[in-house]
Amino acid sequence: MPIFTSPFTGTVVQPTDVSYYELNFSANVQLYWPTVVNPQQVPAARIMDCTPSTTNLVISLPAANQGALGTDILIRNLGADDFTVEDFAGTGSVLVEVGKSKYFYLSDNTTEAGVWQNVEFGAGTSSADAASLAGFGLVALAGKLNATQNIVEVSSPPTLSDASRASTFVWTSGNNSINLPTATSLTGGWFIAFRNSGTGTLTFTPQGTSLINGGATLDVNPAESGFIIFQQSTGNFFTVGLALPSNVTFTSATYDVDSIIGNTFSLVSYAPVIQTYVALSGTRSVDLDVTLPATTQLYVLVNNTGQPSYNITFQVSGSLQTPISLADGAVALVLSDGNFLYVISQTTTTTFLAINGSAAAPSFSFINDTNTGMYLVGTSVLGLSANSTLMLNIDNSNTLDPQMSTPATFNAGLIGGGTF
Repeated sequence: MPIFTSPFTGTVVQPTDVSYYELNFSANVQLYWPTVVNPQQVPAARIMDCTPSTTNLVISLPAANQGALGTDILIRNLGADDFTVEDFAGTGSVLVEVGKSKYFYLSDNTTEAGVWQNVEFGAGTSSADAASLAGFGLVALAGKLNATQNIVEVSSPPTLSDASRASTFVWTSGNNSINLPTATSLTGGWFIAFRNSGTGTLTFTPQGTSLINGGATLDVNPAESGFIIFQQSTGNFFTVGLALPSNVTFTSATYDVDSIIGNTFSLVSYAPVIQTYVALSGTRSVDLDVTLPATTQLYVLVNNTGQPSYNITFQVSGSLQTPISLADGAVALVLSDGNFLYVISQTTTTTFLAINGSAAAPSFSFINDTNTGMYLVGTSVLGLSANSTLMLNIDNSNTLDPQMSTPATFNAGLIGGGTF
């Protein structure tokens, strides 16, 4: 092997050099000069990026008496734990902290230990620096900034603010509303994630003149999720990832009321659109009270029990509304807004049941004249109206004294044009 002598110091200069070495280590490491290292040993490279996998590890520098004066090594700690660097004799320990770099150069090579000078280089990305830089939605991991999202389960409306940035809110309760922050209180790029894991509709409401998806509110049904993103230039909010149903799917189920234990039946966790109730054994003798989820939905409810001795009632979970009642043979089309049930129509096999109506809006009217027709004035009292005015009142509330009255002048004519 060629040997070179330094003209400045008169010492031997080793011609072989390793410029860079990436060291991942879980045990103490002894470095060797590149001229004498074998494949199983770690060379003392000019630049070494070191990543320890545990604490209290040691890197030992090569034998100084085999190296030339001025030989240098830059050792950088890229791991999550500190380690120390020692000379060949195990002395002169120098701590290399996480994210820091130490520059070593040989100033005396007369012994194996030698004298190694060291200079601390400017810190690279460190855990402490990353932690101090990490804001909402960021976390320091192994000295680097990483994106993160804080998951918050809520059963009552939280107060959202600029500090809610990058949080994920999981709703676990029923029908309710969450106010979005005012536009003036938010910084650009603000966003949150959401998921409705509850049993009711969750409504997001912007404040002031802000809109969400161009509307005043956003309704999120159970099992729906997405992101709400704030646009600072307009002060409005938009959703990403909220999949809206593109077509309607009708679900149906048939329930045997005689097999249901007790007088209440909860469909809060799953309520099909079409519900048919039958009585296979005919053993039930009291009403069955059905609880529906606090969501926006349209239902077709069918009482096909064949039992006139009791009714089936329906009510939205948590609602104070008087339950609607279905007698045997009744079929009802019902709308739920998450709070109340509205009967759109209700029929039996041979009967159509309409709302009571009024003189101005009779229950039975015409496309071209909606304020003329027939309505229910009161119990056993039928009214015929024209131009929003009661014209004929048919009263049989007292079957012993039926009455008919009109506010109009009664004119009668004979067939053929005569009068009497």
